[in-house]
Amino acid sequence: MSASAVGAAPRTAYRTWPATLAILVAITVYVGGLQLWDRLTLSTRLLPEGEPVLVGQARFVPAEGWLMNVSRSRPGQRLVLFKNGHTFSVTTSRWLGGPEGPLERQQRLIERGQHLHVEGDVSKFLTDWGLEGTTFAYYGPKLSGRFWLMVDPARASVVQVDFYGPNDNAASAAEALDDARHMLASMDLEAS
Repeated sequence: MSASAVGAAPRTAYRTWPATLAILVAITVYVGGLQLWDRLTLSTRLLPEGEPVLVGQARFVPAEGWLMNVSRSRPGQRLVLFKNGHTFSVTTSRWLGGPEGPLERQQRLIERGQHLHVEGDVSKFLTDWGLEGTTFAYYGPKLSGRFWLMVDPARASVVQVDFYGPNDNAASAAEALDDARHMLASMDLEAS
């Protein structure tokens, strides 16, 4: 016998396959459960026709055919609607400052963050309900949009409406912009 074999204890075989199998089953159930949950969870929702929707203190009537993007919307803070590649997003939040701050911030985000260009000058607008604010258009090689902003210093709130979509179909873009203007015209801030 060799010197190394004399002092060595017999090697014990460990059974690792039950633990490995348990880990594999747990991972499979976890991933499969997430995939099933994703398939069963609706990502869009049809809104009731002609019924106003609330986003914080803002209230408006969605145009016909626009769907709610559930994953991008946040109850009481943000509502994102889409139709034929176009998006209409309403965001409400608190604002303790003057009306120019959010406008300048949003223009910087569009120009520097999204690499789009602001078209023309900022202009004022007035809705059917007497809601007033500022608006501007923006564009890029594949995307164009319009941004509306309403600041209410008395309520310390800001409402931002962002409408955008692809540049590829002028007729579809004009129809979607018309829908966006009708939704904005129906908006008021009396919801809260």
